[in-house]
Amino acid sequence: MLMSLICYKTTITFSAFNTVNNQAMTTLHIINKPAGHPACRNAQIAVSDGDTLLFIEDGVNALFSGSTGAAEFEVLFRHCTVYCLEADARARGLFARLPEWVQRADYDLFVTLTTQHKRTLSWF
Repeated sequence: MLMSLICYKTTITFSAFNTVNNQAMTTLHIINKPAGHPACRNAQIAVSDGDTLLFIEDGVNALFSGSTGAAEFEVLFRHCTVYCLEADARARGLFARLPEWVQRADYDLFVTLTTQHKRTLSWF
C-alpha cells in the first residue's frame, strides 16, 4: 500500500512495507494538534493499518468522548492502536472523558513506543 501526502509543496510517499524484505513496517504517529488542525487531518490520511497513534499536548483534545475528533479517530482504532499521554489528558481535565478504546500512556511507555517502531512521524 502506497500513500502520498503533499505537505508544504513536498510530496512524501508512505509505504506500509519494507522494500528490502517486504516485511510490514509500523509507524508511530505523534500528534499534538486538536481535531480540525491541518496536522491532525494529515496524520489521519497518512495512517496505515497496524500503525500506532500517540496523542500528546493539545492533541489529547481530539480524543475526549463526545468530540468530533473522537468519532473520527474511533474508526482508526479498528486498525491501529491509539494512546493518549496521561499527564496531558489530566492537565486538561479530560482524563475521565477519554473513550475506552484509547489506551493511557505514561512517559516511560512513550519512550518504549518510540523504540518499538521502525519509524516515528511527529505531526506538529
